[in-house]
Amino acid sequence: MIAIHVVHRRLAELAEKAERLGGYDRLTADEMLEIFHCVQENARFVRRYDELRNLALVARAAGDREWEAEIRERIARMEVWTG
Repeated sequence: MIAIHVVHRRLAELAEKAERLGGYDRLTADEMLEIFHCVQENARFVRRYDELRNLALVARAAGDREWEAEIRERIARMEVWTG
């Protein structure tokens, strides 16, 4: 099963609505603002996820298995965050 983050789900809903209406210009100002906020949240999520993955590599290279396990647990929690 693929976990879909709530942000991605909402972006999909808004994209489908825009398609039904005939374009993004048909969405309300609030919906366009919501798209903007979802894109920002997605960027923050991806940045944090990538930071943790890189940090896990550093922990592994340092031979600190406990630290690596802690980081990997945080990554795992992000991977199942579907809201």
